[in-house]
Amino acid sequence: MTNLKFDCDYAFRVTRELAKEPRFTGTPGEERARTFLAEELRRINLEYSLESFSVKTYKILREELIVEKPYEEEIPCSGIGFSGSTGEDGASGELVYVETVDRALLPEGRGWVGLASSRPEKEDWRFLARKALGLVIAESSPHRDLSTIDVPHEWLEKYGELPAVYVKYGDAYKLLKAERVRLTLIQNYCEVTSYNIVTEISGSKYPDEVIVVTAHYDSERNSPGAVDNAGGTALALGLAKAMSKRKPKRTLRFVFTGAEELGLRGSLAYISSHKDELERIKVVINLDVHGQAIGTNHAIVTGNPKIVAWIEVLAKTLGMKVKVREDVMSSDGTPFAREGIPVINFYRGGGPTVDMHSKLDDLRFVHPQAYRVIGNFALKVLLELADAEEFPLPREVSKDMKKKIEEYFEKRGFG
Repeated sequence: MTNLKFDCDYAFRVTRELAKEPRFTGTPGEERARTFLAEELRRINLEYSLESFSVKTYKILREELIVEKPYEEEIPCSGIGFSGSTGEDGASGELVYVETVDRALLPEGRGWVGLASSRPEKEDWRFLARKALGLVIAESSPHRDLSTIDVPHEWLEKYGELPAVYVKYGDAYKLLKAERVRLTLIQNYCEVTSYNIVTEISGSKYPDEVIVVTAHYDSERNSPGAVDNAGGTALALGLAKAMSKRKPKRTLRFVFTGAEELGLRGSLAYISSHKDELERIKVVINLDVHGQAIGTNHAIVTGNPKIVAWIEVLAKTLGMKVKVREDVMSSDGTPFAREGIPVINFYRGGGPTVDMHSKLDDLRFVHPQAYRVIGNFALKVLLELADAEEFPLPREVSKDMKKKIEEYFEKRGFG
């Protein structure tokens, strides 16, 4: 059993299949991904269940930014979901550079359009919603394509509309010369049904002790989501395939979540509907951002220092470089950690991660090589935890980490 190997070619094929199209919540692409994953689970002889939950989503109908003064020019832009709508005539006003919503840069009056160097945090967003007609946000790098993202729907419901778009870094630079712009953003909101896909391998000796492996299979609007997170979904499915013909001592539960990009909605829904089972979960292994050929492997532990030390020792024993730190990761493990369940988040950094949440998060740089270290390391972690006679990790989240988790949800304003 200790010689079990991770099938890197299989994970690559799964990544390639999932990333053929965007998988935004409530779209046919998400449904086709769900069907594909269900068929793969059947192929490896694992029964599964679909757990439905309702989630709010949006559809961008029109996104347009036009410089009106001192020259006329249309600037390519990408609307931000749940930021609000302007109406068909758009919002016309003075363009004011606000940087990171520095109060010293803001005019006294209302009715202007802001130009920001990054997306504002929740409190600054609330402030701008009371003063600005709209917001234009610069991409973080001259090399990044337009983001296709959203803010939590709670911001719109609590603070009102602040129609916002992204523009490329170079176009934001040109906009420093603009005096007046017209921003038009039209979007519709609706509630749809999404699904978590759950499969389980029962433990032979300690069936009531559960190890959960999670990965989200959705993507952002218009993004193929190859790295985020077709690659992580493929890694989780590869682990399920490797373990499917074995009898681990502890129960392994694989949860493929939907609607992560809309605010961790799948994992939040899972926790809400499984409250009576959470005490049985010893640890969560969350897999988010994987598949790029050239990169580095990381583990973010949302738990306690003893888990960090255990992972570091195991990696050195195997001769594998995995950078480990304690922190909160904005991914599906965090709602579990808030319930006191420690989480090990594995992700792969470098290269295509700069293109996440854009149409360029595609298959150009995905390769089986990406899974040689992290796939086999994650499998080794799973084997060690599943078959230890006494579970080696403390089921606890440190006091300092609990504080960070609460700050995470408060800062983002959802969940």
